[in-house]
Amino acid sequence: MHVILPEKENPALRLRATDVSVADIRGTRIQKLIAEMKALLAKEEYGVALAAPQVGEPLRLFIVSGRALARDSRNSPDEPEKNAESQLPPPPDQIYINPVITKMSRMKKEKHEGCLSIRGKWGMVARAEKASVRAYDEKGQPFTRGASGFLAHVFQHEMDHLEGILYTDKSKKVYDEPKEK
Repeated sequence: MHVILPEKENPALRLRATDVSVADIRGTRIQKLIAEMKALLAKEEYGVALAAPQVGEPLRLFIVSGRALARDSRNSPDEPEKNAESQLPPPPDQIYINPVITKMSRMKKEKHEGCLSIRGKWGMVARAEKASVRAYDEKGQPFTRGASGFLAHVFQHEMDHLEGILYTDKSKKVYDEPKEK
């Protein structure tokens, strides 16, 4: 079983991930990796996406949680709201295999960012406000998804993981998570 590895114990976080053969997508190894990554992400209260390098697999694959997709579909602010609409079941997680950013807006916006591989730290990172990604799903079918705001930011964070880049490399200032009182 894979686990989310901390930065200091995970050399895969600093490697450029390799493509997954389209013929291998429906194979046991990749399907098991996807299932394990979905299960790990589901256990995270605040995690919205997970890239294969974060579990020690330098493969071009990431998952965006249904919670993140639901948040994006409501065009909501970056902080989740506690209302009746947010109590609806989230859509299924989306799998992105061999993703490529096909478009990015020039306009950038700074957002508060963290990472499951660097727990207890946060930073402000400027990223494009809009991004489109072309990828394969878990069945090996190609698709394209455009996003703005929060989800576009998530896409760029996860794409960085596939290039061996961490948000701390781009943040002007990294700070400790505030302690709860």
